[in-house]
Amino acid sequence: MRTIGPRKTAGKTATGRVVLGDKRVGAILAEALEVREEVDRYTHGFHTWPAGLHPDAARMLIDAFPGKSVGDPFMGGGTILVEAMAAGRFAFGRDVSRVSLRIAKARTSTAGEDVLTKMRSTARKLAAEAPQAKELPPDEILRSIQAWYEPHVLTELEHIRRGVFASEGPERPLLEAVFSSLLVKASFRKSDTSAKREPYHRPIGTTAVLFHKKARELGRRIAALREAVPPNTPAPDVARMDARRWTTPSPLDLVVTSPPYPSTYDYLPLQHLRRIWFGEVEEDAAEIGPRRDWREGARGAVSKWRNDTELWTAAVAKSLTRDGHLVVVIGDGLTPAGSIDTSDATEKAAAAAGMTSVARASVERADPGRDTTRWEHIFAFKNARS
Repeated sequence: MRTIGPRKTAGKTATGRVVLGDKRVGAILAEALEVREEVDRYTHGFHTWPAGLHPDAARMLIDAFPGKSVGDPFMGGGTILVEAMAAGRFAFGRDVSRVSLRIAKARTSTAGEDVLTKMRSTARKLAAEAPQAKELPPDEILRSIQAWYEPHVLTELEHIRRGVFASEGPERPLLEAVFSSLLVKASFRKSDTSAKREPYHRPIGTTAVLFHKKARELGRRIAALREAVPPNTPAPDVARMDARRWTTPSPLDLVVTSPPYPSTYDYLPLQHLRRIWFGEVEEDAAEIGPRRDWREGARGAVSKWRNDTELWTAAVAKSLTRDGHLVVVIGDGLTPAGSIDTSDATEKAAAAAGMTSVARASVERADPGRDTTRWEHIFAFKNARS
């Protein structure tokens, strides 16, 4: 695998662009890489997700290829699925993360007003009660998360958690997603992508108020998505699955996905607080390309990442219709020793899986967190298997 050293950028936002293959498709791929404007559409933006695909990019990539179905084996927060539904296509999403599953199910919900009314009324009741709550979380939760919250925030969150888990109707999954959306915001963690501890004071009751506000927001967003989805669009199929073992009940016309950039995040550990609050088991071993692999040695990490790339790509290729397409959005990994070129491994994995290249676009842009640049790529492949 080609490895190049970091480049200083002096604040530049982009330093290069490459488009290869079909000109029309290549131009669309390049445009998708370069969109940056904020989007307030459907359920986008309701719940944070590290390095999620831009909603406009998802829309462009889906619109660029024909078909009735769209899949994503690394669905994350569900952006591809939401845009597939809005385009009137069957959306099929999988991810190894239980947090991803919870978020994506909520974000692809088209629940009716009766369910949304129940969600909002439950949230309002819990929010009114939570500031007076005194009971701390159970010891098995408290031991792991106590240092991340003020005491009164812990009691408010615990009251909300119990109320959400006591819900028995179809509103519960939506309330769980609302609760999940608070757990980093109300903590001392710097952000969803940084575990740095930054203590600050959150006044009593503000966590409860935020819960109610987020429930109302989700209700509005689900209603907007329901209105946008064309009549007779099939319900989405969202479940947990390792991408390396990807299977579908019937062939898909299009798969659009953005697998983890190698050595960029430890995605699953970033969800530590949510995992503890929901009482979920550790699942780190299933992650592809986590940063921690490179701490144990670059040679083994690169070999493992390439093998995993070949596995999930081959599995996806088998799920495509005869003329189906796979679109991959991925960026080079950045390590102290240099960058990890993902283009070579992606193209070779696709070829080995029986796919041909349609077009490719690559853009080099600044990575402000590391004062260097990173190449990001979109590849479009067509199934050539008979």
